[in-house]
Amino acid sequence: MHNTSEVQSSAPNTFGPGVAGHAFPRLAFLRLALAALLLALAPVLAAAAEASPAGSVKNVTGVAAVLRGGGAPLPLKPGDRVFEKDVLTTGKSSSIGLILRDNSTLSLGPSSRLVVERFLFAPEKGALAQVLRLSRGSMAAVSGEIVKLNPEVAKVETPLYTIGIRGTHFLLTVEPGHETKAEAAQTPEATNVPEAAHTATAQTEAAAAEAAK
Repeated sequence: MHNTSEVQSSAPNTFGPGVAGHAFPRLAFLRLALAALLLALAPVLAAAAEASPAGSVKNVTGVAAVLRGGGAPLPLKPGDRVFEKDVLTTGKSSSIGLILRDNSTLSLGPSSRLVVERFLFAPEKGALAQVLRLSRGSMAAVSGEIVKLNPEVAKVETPLYTIGIRGTHFLLTVEPGHETKAEAAQTPEATNVPEAAHTATAQTEAAAAEAAK
């Protein structure tokens, strides 16, 4: 009769020295779970990478707001980023200056509404687009790299007409009354957006005046 405490299994340990037999299945399961998680997050991470800003706010005088993704309007201030599909509005006696990623500049006058319908600036891939929609108000602009590289992809839409951007400087004015009722209701005053604490600097005022020439 053998002492069971002295009996050892002759089966080899296939998991390596110091590794318990149940550790390998658990490790394999964790690896599969991690791979599945990364696969599920791939579309989200790709969308986040593609959500690059179209530009940023350079200066604000008076009151201006942005409507984004169906959310509540937010007050705009210098340094705020602007994205594709953003709806930008200015109040009475107000203005806003923007600089886009291709170094083009925009200046919106009082009681204006502008939508950044499409903006794409990836010249290394040949991917360029700039489509703006001015529903009301005024906009002075200095075109940037997109117009220089491919003017065919740059345009401004209004309720009455669409124009292609060919020159360096341009100025547009759209009288109110041509926008939809929903667009007409989108004003900073109607949504109680507070007046910006920042006003245009002398430098940005000079740039806006130059853009209007």
